[in-house]
Amino acid sequence: MDFHHSTSLTVYLLSILGYCAGQDALPSGPVNGTLGGNVIFKTTINPTTLFAISWTFGEPPVSVVDFVSSAGSVIGVGYVGRISLDNSTGSLELRKLTLIDSGTYRVSLRTADVIQVGSTSLIVYETISNVTLRANVIDLMELNDTVIFSCSVSSGSSPFSYRWLNGSSEVTARYGIQLGDGGRTLTIANVTRYDQGPYRCIVSNPVSSKPSQNLTLIISYGPENTTMKVTPLDVLYGSGSNLTLSCSAESSPSAQFQWLLNGTLLSNNGPELRLENIQANQSGSYSCWAHNTRTLRYQISEPSDITVLEPISGANITTTPNSSIIEGGSVNLTCDASGAIITREWMKDGHPLSAGGNIIISEDKRVLSINPVKRTDSGEYRCRVSNPISTANAKHGLIVNYGPDGMEIMGPSEIEVGQKITLTCSADSIPTSSYTWVLNGTEIPGHSPEFTKEKSEYSDSGDYTCTATNNVTGNKTSVVHKLSVKTEGSLSQGLSAGAIAGIVIGVLLVLGVAVGVAVYFMKIKGFFKKESSRSVGNTGKSSANGGGPGGNQPALCPPYLRRLLLQITGMMALSSVWRMSCASCLLKKYLRLIQGPELCRHHTIPEEGWWVSSAGEPGYFLHRVRSGPSQQPAWSACRTTHLQIPPFLGEKACP
Repeated sequence: MDFHHSTSLTVYLLSILGYCAGQDALPSGPVNGTLGGNVIFKTTINPTTLFAISWTFGEPPVSVVDFVSSAGSVIGVGYVGRISLDNSTGSLELRKLTLIDSGTYRVSLRTADVIQVGSTSLIVYETISNVTLRANVIDLMELNDTVIFSCSVSSGSSPFSYRWLNGSSEVTARYGIQLGDGGRTLTIANVTRYDQGPYRCIVSNPVSSKPSQNLTLIISYGPENTTMKVTPLDVLYGSGSNLTLSCSAESSPSAQFQWLLNGTLLSNNGPELRLENIQANQSGSYSCWAHNTRTLRYQISEPSDITVLEPISGANITTTPNSSIIEGGSVNLTCDASGAIITREWMKDGHPLSAGGNIIISEDKRVLSINPVKRTDSGEYRCRVSNPISTANAKHGLIVNYGPDGMEIMGPSEIEVGQKITLTCSADSIPTSSYTWVLNGTEIPGHSPEFTKEKSEYSDSGDYTCTATNNVTGNKTSVVHKLSVKTEGSLSQGLSAGAIAGIVIGVLLVLGVAVGVAVYFMKIKGFFKKESSRSVGNTGKSSANGGGPGGNQPALCPPYLRRLLLQITGMMALSSVWRMSCASCLLKKYLRLIQGPELCRHHTIPEEGWWVSSAGEPGYFLHRVRSGPSQQPAWSACRTTHLQIPPFLGEKACP
């Protein structure tokens, strides 16, 4: 027996009999190798001096290589040029692997003291190539269809493992997804749009891994979430504006779009609708209709209301009736304008007008009714019409015709012959009334409201009837005035008893008020003083009687009289005025009758007079009155009598 066979047999027998100090000189296997590739069987010992190494393969064992430190290595048949041996560790490299290299490999390592043995398995695999992914269908409808993927390998050694990917995400079995045939098939039931891929499978064996090509599904779905966008977006649009309506939807394949106005299909197609120079008749509810020709499904967007307003113009107010408005009747004011009117407001003379009383406003505020019409309803009426894009105003002057009423004739009831007659007739009337005069049943020519005659005659006495006529209202009213023409000078002899009584009552009332006020203020300011009576003027003493034609009247004035200013318009007999008790002395002393530069009456009056102002400061008479002419002029020449009465400090007497 030669060396090679004896060594191999010895190692084999020792490994069987356990004649060694240690086992597991090789790690547990198997060792995987690639067809045509290399493997290294590494031992578990550290480098050392080995006296003998023996590697065998299979059953019965076939020598791979034998090594004896004193003789060298012997390589077995079939392994020449395919192996390399590490003499310090006993590791073996096997190259150019073939499928028949698969099997059990044993090693025996002998040192100076022990022999270590070990065994392991080698499996040679063919690498995977040509991985193919197929699907039973790739064009599917969402939620309706099911797809089955299959993954195949044209070459490679089993066992194979399969891994599925959707994009970069791994696909695992779950509800609606199944893996079959050892993972070679993938089934997805009721596909959704998220299942479209791309898909690929990765096939692996212990020595290789290979992915398939990508496969993408075509999944039809929608339309869904159909929405419409209006640009520019606003609540209201003026006529002539330009708008763009855009429609979008989630759909595969892309949806086709049509447009609806108030639920009626328009002729426009496509995802965009342009409305240029839009007019009011294009207002309405717009929506878009999305349709999928593959799924045969459709969806309509939520509508968008587009309101187009015309700017307001041509605002005007018309009245009904359009003839003259007469008090007590009724009138309607109607406010209209071109364009879209949203609001109306009524005003009168610049102030807001609301319904109430004789004012009625229609619900849409288009018509303002006045019933019955009053004269106070005259004025400027304004209607303000507006919409969010424009405003217009209209105004109308309303004239209420009324009257005549409130008639009166102004003028004297007595006049001396030869004097001028002036009678004025007045009436409240719109428009102004025309007037006619009738004297004692005979019409006087003319239509003036004033009747004048330069020189009166006795025949001018009688009843003067003034008739006012309103040509619009058709009303007429009359009033009568009595005039008596007296003989010349008959009206200059003094005042009548009634006139005198009236003057006396008036003067006493004024005196009472003045006295009360004077006492109040003099008490406050301490003006009451006990003084002896002092004479006024040059008399040197008080007089008990007033001078003048109306004498025998007490002339001592009360000490509390401060100031009294009386103005009496008209002609007055001095003798009548002097009969007014205390005032008589004051009137006698300070009466000034003015007729141009002359005095109407002769009096003896002190040159100087004095008074105290309302502020309590000394003052002076503005006029010095001296003795007038000896001849008394006619009373008719006197027009105004001014009575200036000074205040008194303490008791003062009238001369």
